[in-house]
Amino acid sequence: MTSSSTSSARFPRISTHGVPTRCWCGEDITTFGSSTAENRYRRFYQYEIARDRKNENHLFKWIDEALIEVIRMVDVKHERVAQGITMFEERVMEKVKSELVRVEHEMFEKLKEKVDLEFARVLQEMKQKLKIATVAMVVVGEIVGIWTSLSA
Repeated sequence: MTSSSTSSARFPRISTHGVPTRCWCGEDITTFGSSTAENRYRRFYQYEIARDRKNENHLFKWIDEALIEVIRMVDVKHERVAQGITMFEERVMEKVKSELVRVEHEMFEKLKEKVDLEFARVLQEMKQKLKIATVAMVVVGEIVGIWTSLSA
C-alpha cells in the first residue's frame, strides 16, 4: 500500500485527519477506485474535477488509511472518556464515603441524645417510685410502731 496526499501552492495543504469531506480548494470530494497495477481497486477520496486536472494538486486520500485514522482518533477519545469516568468514579466514591461518615456521626449523635433522654426519664421515674416506696415504708413503720405501742 502506498500513501499519497498532495497539495499545491495554489491550494495550501490543510491537515485532514480521518475521513475528509472537502478538498483543500473547498469543493466537495467523492470516492474513486484506483486502476493502477500497484493499488488495483483500492478506494480513495478526491475532488472529482481534479482527476482531469493533473497539473493541479487537490486532496487525495486512501479510504482505508482515512478509516484507520478515524479508528485511532476514536481510540484516543475512548481512552480519554475512560480516564474521565475513572476520575469521576473516584470523586463520587470519595464524596459517598465522606457523606457516609457524616451521616453515621449524625445518626450516632441523635441516637445518643435519645438514649440520654430515655435514661433521664427512667431515672426520674425510678426516683419518683423510690420516694413513694420510702414514704410507704415510713408509713408502714409508723403503723407498726403505733400498733406495737398499743399492744404492749
